Amino acid sequence: MGTIKAIQTAELAASAVENDIQKYVNLINANIKPPVPVTASDVIIRAMYIVSDGINSYGGRFDRTDLPAIARLFIDSPVLIGHDKSGLPVARNFWAEAVEKGSRLWIKSYFYWLRETDGASRLKLNIDSGIYKECSVSFTYTMPECTACGKDMRFCGHQVGEDIFFYYRGVERVLETSLVYRGSIPDTSITDQLVADSYLDSNTLKPDNQAVYTIAPGAYNMAGLMTHKGIRARLNNHSFILAIEDEAA
Repeated sequence: MGTIKAIQTAELAASAVENDIQKYVNLINANIKPPVPVTASDVIIRAMYIVSDGINSYGGRFDRTDLPAIARLFIDSPVLIGHDKSGLPVARNFWAEAVEKGSRLWIKSYFYWLRETDGASRLKLNIDSGIYKECSVSFTYTMPECTACGKDMRFCGHQVGEDIFFYYRGVERVLETSLVYRGSIPDTSITDQLVADSYLDSNTLKPDNQAVYTIAPGAYNMAGLMTHKGIRARLNNHSFILAIEDEAA
């Protein structure tokens, strides 16, 4: 049924790492293995609370028992600005751990960048002054498990509601984390976008097929199921389906 790609956004809550800086420098050198080992004077380090075991606004939730293993997937993932993959990363995650914060278990991810790189001071200023107010993670997983029946929520028929949500099962990869402006993504607390990477009807879509396609509104349901047969497309950061005209009508 394919891998699902998701994006979750949370308050950045980035904080300076002041104590025992050498411990973190050692982790950078051990986990990232830069060709030239870094020293404490080379780097700026911050930490972000990026994923919790709470239910997000789309009805998704990470299982508390999975968070320690998921934390390890953050190590060596890049840090971008606004999920912009057209340029190089601005920083890199080098360590992550599951920590208690309030009533939730969070993944706290530590990231660093070099003091002497272009824009290093500006990045530090934007984080510390709250301009980059939120952080966001892009990841892949295999199934949204319905809490009502334990089956794949894309197909079981249940809907997210007051007493029904889904667990992210089979989290495979953390693709990247991003620093984003406050309000740049709807729901300034936590949002989630689920995209089913492979849900095409093999009888409908073949290389030599020709058909008239139209943009199908509401092409995805809450858990990421494509509601029309067609070609998944993306334009200007918006995902949509080019559906065969007869089905879109």
